[in-house]
Amino acid sequence: MNKSERLAFFITLLICAVASLSFRWPLDEGRITSSFGESRADHFHDGIDMVCPDDKIYPVDKGKLVYYWDESIFPLDTIPGGGNFRVLLHEKGIYSIYMHLKGGAREMSSYGKKDLIGTIGNSGHSYARHLHFSMLKKSERASLNPMGLLPSWPDKKAPEIKGFLLHIGERYITLKENGEIRLTRHYPLLVSIADTITGKERLGIHRLIVAHNGKEIFNTEFKDIRFSPEGLQVGNRPFEGIFDPKGYYRITGVRYSTGSNSFSVKAVDFAGNVSEKIFTCTVNLDME
Repeated sequence: MNKSERLAFFITLLICAVASLSFRWPLDEGRITSSFGESRADHFHDGIDMVCPDDKIYPVDKGKLVYYWDESIFPLDTIPGGGNFRVLLHEKGIYSIYMHLKGGAREMSSYGKKDLIGTIGNSGHSYARHLHFSMLKKSERASLNPMGLLPSWPDKKAPEIKGFLLHIGERYITLKENGEIRLTRHYPLLVSIADTITGKERLGIHRLIVAHNGKEIFNTEFKDIRFSPEGLQVGNRPFEGIFDPKGYYRITGVRYSTGSNSFSVKAVDFAGNVSEKIFTCTVNLDME
């Protein structure tokens, strides 16, 4: 196969791959306000939060209604955390879930892409009007990052690596570039990272890679949240292995060296925007 034939072959594969993508975003003119995998103090955010001007919500693809709850039908029930919600089953065993809807929407046994599934509300455990949207693969016991299944989202802003900290006792200590600190333990390194699309959001990132003194010690991608006997995990790491309770990214397993310690941090969002930063500090180990 010559160069021209190889190029034509790969273009054909690309066209076929794009043609097979049938999912759409659930909102027209929507805006993402929270992303998949973010810290929620003690658990992972398992979906995407969105708002839009007209509040109308559509199925991401044709699907069958397999479960729902609506306060207009069950007025005596305790409202669940997801508020009024719908769950649709699509091809290949993928489920889509739409939460915090306004009550009273007419349910249908099946939906097409142009059928209105509901409108944005503030029901359940919600602090403002928004749609919480999730996608699941039951056979894999996984919550999937919708960004990997839906059409690409325009985003030209790279994540911002804002600083480095340690959590010692009840104190959070900010580490200074080329600064010096005395440690009695190998505390996890905390990294403050913020991402945005329009400048109005504070979102999580898609991938984080950290090296210490030239050796990679952390590499996690937020592509799904999986159930395991040890609990929910992202990339085989539990919540505590990725996040501090205040939302900082928590780099465990750091073994500091006496003297100069260099950290290389690479943060990537789902659009492929990359930020990299090298941080160096001097550590005086005082350990028995």
